[in-house]
Parts: sequence; C-alpha cells; structure tokens
Amino acid sequence: MEQLISACRRGDGKAQRALYERFKNPLFSVCLRYARDRPEAQDMLQEAFLSIFRDLGQYNGSGPFEGWLRRVTVRCALQCLRKKNPLRFAEDYDELPPHTWSAGPDTDLNSEAILQMVQKLPVGYRTVFNLHCVEAYSYPEIATELGIAESTVRSQYVRACKCLRSMVEKMLLEVMSDE
Repeated sequence: MEQLISACRRGDGKAQRALYERFKNPLFSVCLRYARDRPEAQDMLQEAFLSIFRDLGQYNGSGPFEGWLRRVTVRCALQCLRKKNPLRFAEDYDELPPHTWSAGPDTDLNSEAILQMVQKLPVGYRTVFNLHCVEAYSYPEIATELGIAESTVRSQYVRACKCLRSMVEKMLLEVMSDE
C-alpha cells in the first residue's frame, strides 16, 4: 500500500487509477448515505477523489489509510451538501416527501430499504444521523464540523431517529395490510 500511496503522491496516473479502483465502492457507499440519490453520490465521490489526490501528502501514515480516506470523503460529502444548499436543521419530519419505493409482502428490512429511508430524511437529519450513527462522530465533533450548537445536533439526531422509526412502522403496516 505504501508504494501505491507514494506513486500517487508523485502524480502517477496508473497508481491513481489503481487507488480509485480499489476504494471506489466502499467510498461510494459512504457518499450514498449523505446523498439523496446515486447521481448526487457520484458527484460527491468525484469530489472526494479530487481531494484525496490533492491532499494525499497530508496522510502521515499514523492510523489506517482507509480511515483517512473515509474522513476525506465525509468532509467532501458535507461540502457538496453545503454548496448545494446550506444545511437546514428545522424541517419537521411530518413534512417529508412520500417514499417512492413500495414494500411488498416479501419485503425485508434489508440494507437497501434502510438506505432508501435514510436518503428520504431531510438533509439536516440525514447528515447528523450519518455522522453520529454511522461515522461515530460525537455530538461536539458534529457541532464543530457543521458549525451548529451541540443542542441542535442532539435534537436533529432524535428527530432523525423518530422519522426513521415512523418510516419503518409505515412500511410494516403496508406490508401487513397487503397480506
């Protein structure tokens, strides 16, 4: 891995392509959690790799390389969200758009269904939920990263959980009524 990183730092295109191919899928999964859809996640991934190649000199070898890649990707996803529209944190979960996937009688609450639910969350809820629940950021770290009060982070996380619970309950009711 060190040779690949060194070659990427020198601007070797083949090495950069190899790094991209090796990590594109797990980093795309990170982007999907912050994006509303696949095209938005692809844009985030592209920005992430541009930052990775530009800032590779900042990786000092302490800690796992994959962890550094994830942190860069999360920061890029947040930057993309900020550019698109400043994060909004006051949306009421009753105002969510209706979900566009249908649950059939054989529907499991699998990772794809959960991802679709998370993608339906308002951007503020989704961002805080992902940072805390998936990326394991603390409330103070999230507040610092997003430039909001820690109490806002806590309330957004609670609202995101309530919203997800409501979506799961609604899906289960639909499945049960179809049986």
